[in-house]
Amino acid sequence: MKFVKAFILVIAVQFAHAQVNCITTGDQLGPYFKWGAPYISNDTLAPGILDTTRSLELTFYVSYDCDTVDLDTLPSTYTLQIWHANDSGAYSNVDGNPNNYHYRGELELTGYSTTLHTTLPGIYPNRPSHIHIKGYLTDAHFTDTIITQLYFEGDSLIPFDGAINMPERWIRLDTVKENGFKGEFAFGLAYIVGMEEAAGPVKRLYPNPSNGSLHVEMRTAGAISVANLTGQIVHHKWLEQGENRLDLRHLPKGVYILRSEGVARRFVLR
Repeated sequence: MKFVKAFILVIAVQFAHAQVNCITTGDQLGPYFKWGAPYISNDTLAPGILDTTRSLELTFYVSYDCDTVDLDTLPSTYTLQIWHANDSGAYSNVDGNPNNYHYRGELELTGYSTTLHTTLPGIYPNRPSHIHIKGYLTDAHFTDTIITQLYFEGDSLIPFDGAINMPERWIRLDTVKENGFKGEFAFGLAYIVGMEEAAGPVKRLYPNPSNGSLHVEMRTAGAISVANLTGQIVHHKWLEQGENRLDLRHLPKGVYILRSEGVARRFVLR
């Protein structure tokens, strides 16, 4: 049994419908964040859907240890602060625009998934359509806030933006819906403080970060897989009980997930 006391946001998961996303990476806060945004009611970001052809329905998931979390079972709530531009690419509460907190709000995620209704953000010079996110656990002994931005796969401006290097944060939009768009995104949590984790066959891996020669100590023999940021399996091997060595020098530098029997470990190649 796991006893949850605190978490930090680092790991996301592959869901049956949401895109593959193993690490939720950070991004710039940007100049348009404002405190005081209201709580989102009826899962709809004010002022609501003004143009149905641009309506956007987003479903958010949260996980830890690469498994979906029922947020109603956690001792603290998970909140997203969300802000984005209107259809014309302008932000409320800045640059002389009305201080009405349009397209700004706080959303508490509940259960296994939470749906948000808003409008597809407009573009402005040099930036593709995007949504700003601050996510954090409340009422926890330890809280780590992630600041990031979500983009939309296929946006023609992505190749000219830093988002070109962040495919793990591109939301795939489904236009099957009559009028507007639907998309899904998986956030995630990794426990850090005060939690008994499932042991699993992997006892430890070191050094971490590694230069490509990774030692894995196994409690019992078993298969392991290594995935990159986008969830692609890049290495798979059967390891024996005791000490094993993985030669991963052929892989690019970056963050990876080693999994065995449902238990995930994060490591860095540098």
